[in-house]
Amino acid sequence: MSTFRNIPLSLFGVHPVIRVVDVGAVVHNYNLFRKKVENTNTLCAAVLKADVHGAKMELIAPALYEAGCRHFFIEELCEGIQLRKILPYQDATVFAMAGLLPGEEAYFSRYGVTPCLNCLEQIRRWNEYCKTHGRQSAAIHLDSHMNRIGLLDGEVRQLSQNFDELLSHVEVVLYMSHFYDIKGDDTTHCEEQLAVLRGYLNLLPKRPVSFACTDSTILLDNATYNFDMVRIGIGLLGGAPNKDHPIAPSAKGAIEIYAKLSQFKWVKKGGTIGYGGSYTAKRDMRIALAHIGYKDGYLRSLSEKDDAPVGAYLWIAGYPAYIVGKISLGMTTVDVTDVPEEILRQYPYAEVLGPNVDVKELADKSGCYEVLAALGRPNPKMADYTLEEFERLCETK
Repeated sequence: MSTFRNIPLSLFGVHPVIRVVDVGAVVHNYNLFRKKVENTNTLCAAVLKADVHGAKMELIAPALYEAGCRHFFIEELCEGIQLRKILPYQDATVFAMAGLLPGEEAYFSRYGVTPCLNCLEQIRRWNEYCKTHGRQSAAIHLDSHMNRIGLLDGEVRQLSQNFDELLSHVEVVLYMSHFYDIKGDDTTHCEEQLAVLRGYLNLLPKRPVSFACTDSTILLDNATYNFDMVRIGIGLLGGAPNKDHPIAPSAKGAIEIYAKLSQFKWVKKGGTIGYGGSYTAKRDMRIALAHIGYKDGYLRSLSEKDDAPVGAYLWIAGYPAYIVGKISLGMTTVDVTDVPEEILRQYPYAEVLGPNVDVKELADKSGCYEVLAALGRPNPKMADYTLEEFERLCETK
């Protein structure tokens, strides 16, 4: 059975690219994680930052809430305000991981967003604000030697020695930390971070703990690392650390992208293609332009060059169309030599991401997080559909 979609050109309209979001797939993947972590009596939270990497917060958040999710993480306060407007319910908790930036105290309070306090200075400011405006909640981010965001050794010791004073008007609802190296089979750094985190927790008053995220839930021993809450991000969209470590065989990709093709031409063997002449044709080659480029989020790291082969491809009705040359601002050159002429006439577009170009494949080639965050940005070049409306329109055309 073919998994390549027959898309009427009218669905593209004036847009050279179509982006489709499968909300049901996100819920399906969330439930896979939730079932997995229930074995360790762990809550399953959802990370919806970067507009859920293009899946759109206004679509995904209500569906996850309906599925039973009650804990949501975003990056900045502005995202938290957006999410709180979508989920105004008292039993939905929204955490802002970027922390309490200067001057934001009143906004956190007004919109009911819980700050993840990342240093003693933020703790002092939030406590001072709550002293005047009433007791409010916070999470404390502990930097288990990632050296990025959160309290490090010295600050953790100071916090432990002055916890009641520093947080006299704050209800600490969660300690959290974050892994910095989970990919592959070497878990040494994860074990080192776990030891650091446990050392911190031994100093601090008992509270719920969140350490595990998408990758760790797939790759690490859940009984050891899950603690009280896991935070699922890229896994909601069917992403994973790499193609060898999926959530489960039944995980689903949640985003599909299709780009129009044009400019079919022949290049003789030895001819160069694209900027810098970086790719040399290994045979007489027929090429085409796919109208998606790095300004649209199709990362230039996917470019195929003589001295840096990547092997990324688009898909045309059963045939891979490999990238040749550097990806340009708004277009990508692909090899269609082996695609039959009748196929190219029938399908003047290619699948960039979808059932035949798995996001986990792109994770191995360019970084799953980077490519989804890039392709997911708002873009007037893209016609956006939910899968439900997309399939309905395909059937009626």
